Amino acid sequence: MKKATALLSTATIVGILASSIPAFAEQVVDGRTGQTTGDVTVNGIIGEFDNTTPGPNPELTDDWINVTIPTTALFYTTASSNHEEIVSPTYTITNNSAVGVTTYVSGVDTPTGMSEIDLLEVNGIELFENGAPTVSETELFTLQGNQGSTTVGSFSFTGDASPSNAATELNPSFNLVLRFAPVI
Repeated sequence: MKKATALLSTATIVGILASSIPAFAEQVVDGRTGQTTGDVTVNGIIGEFDNTTPGPNPELTDDWINVTIPTTALFYTTASSNHEEIVSPTYTITNNSAVGVTTYVSGVDTPTGMSEIDLLEVNGIELFENGAPTVSETELFTLQGNQGSTTVGSFSFTGDASPSNAATELNPSFNLVLRFAPVI
């Protein structure tokens, strides 16, 4: 039984060490089974860590995060809806990292002039209702690493407004807070 366990353990360790995915496992070197040596695979990072190529995980896994996001976004009302329907262009987030990245809508910051917004959503995630922020952190999407087929995600705004005077332009604004987490 001990010999079978040792052989199975050795085969498992060899399989883990041979794979390209870093594994953090332990091995037991037990002299009672004839083992007096053990191998430890050592990976290193010399110089600036390149999060766009596969390699060993850095100590701080957030170092894997490398995404491209827009610096500004726009939503607006449509004349055909008497300025009550909110729409927007479609914006993209691109994962440049070698590992997957999950994107979260984390919150909104510094809202200004939102009183005439009845409802504002991003990809169906509610941000504002009756001019007040309502969002709680919600996953927007997960993007694959830069070698995958789904490295770009998109978002847009929809909603409703009740302008007191549709003939006068108002300019509500806020900062959309996104949070990113590596998928390791």
